[in-house]
Amino acid sequence: MDSLTWMIATIGLAGLWLLAVIRHRRQVRRLAGDGDPRDGIVIFVEPVRWLFIIWGFLPFVRGLRRGGYNGQIRLFRWSKRAGALLVIPDLMRHERLLAKAARLARLIDSTVKEHPNIAIHLCGYSSGCYLVTEAVGLLGDTRPLGTVILLLATVSPSYPLHDSVHRARAVHSFHSPLDCLINGLGPWVFGCNDRRRGLAAGMVGFRNPPAGLTQHAWSPRDLRLNYFGDHFTITSARFVAERIAPLLAGPPRHDRPCGDQPVSAAHP
Repeated sequence: MDSLTWMIATIGLAGLWLLAVIRHRRQVRRLAGDGDPRDGIVIFVEPVRWLFIIWGFLPFVRGLRRGGYNGQIRLFRWSKRAGALLVIPDLMRHERLLAKAARLARLIDSTVKEHPNIAIHLCGYSSGCYLVTEAVGLLGDTRPLGTVILLLATVSPSYPLHDSVHRARAVHSFHSPLDCLINGLGPWVFGCNDRRRGLAAGMVGFRNPPAGLTQHAWSPRDLRLNYFGDHFTITSARFVAERIAPLLAGPPRHDRPCGDQPVSAAHP
C-alpha cells in the first residue's frame, strides 16, 4: 500500500472511532442517572477512560436492569484527557487519585443525607476500586452503606479493606487469574494504584481478607455468561444480571449498628 492509501485508511478509521465515541457518549448520557432512587442508588466509579471510552458502564446498567434492579444508577467520572490518551497518568498520579477519592466521599455523604432511608451501593471497576475504598475511609458520620462491589481492583493484594467492610452491609471483590495484562503485567511494571508493585488483587485476590469480604474468583462456568476472565468482559450484561444484581438485593443496612458484619469466608 502506498502512503496515500495508508493516509485514507487512517482517516477512515479515525472517523469511525470518532463516530463510535460520539454514539457511546450519547448512550452514557441517556443511561446515567436512570432509575428510581426510591428503590436504591448505585454509584458506578469508572476505570481509566482509555480512548475516551467509559468502559463497562453501558453493559453494567443493562445487566442490572436484566437482573431486576430498578434503582437509580449514577456514574462518577474522574478520568481525564491524559489518562484517556496514555492511561499511565491516571494510574500513577497518586495525589490526584486521592483528590478524586475525596470528591467521591463528598458525593457519597451528600447522597446519603439526601436519601436517608435508601440503600446506597458502590461499584468500582479497575482503578475505580481504589477510589471507592479510599472514599469509604473518608466518609463523615453517615449511616452505613449498602453493598460495595469491587470489579478487578487494580490495588495490591495486601491493600487494607477494614474501612470498607466496617461501613458497608457487604463487600464483594471479583478477580481473575486470566486478567494478566491490566492487573498482571501493568501493575508489575508501573505499580498498582496504591503504589505497590506486583500482581494486583484483580488478578490474584486479596491476601488475609477481613471478615465481611467475600471474594469471587473467575471460573470456566462464567463463560456461559460471556465473562471470559479478561479485564473487559466482567461487565457483560449476562454476568452482571446473574452474579452482581442479586448482591444488591435486600433491605438497606441503616437499621443495623455500624460494623455488625456477618463473617463471610472467601470462596471461588
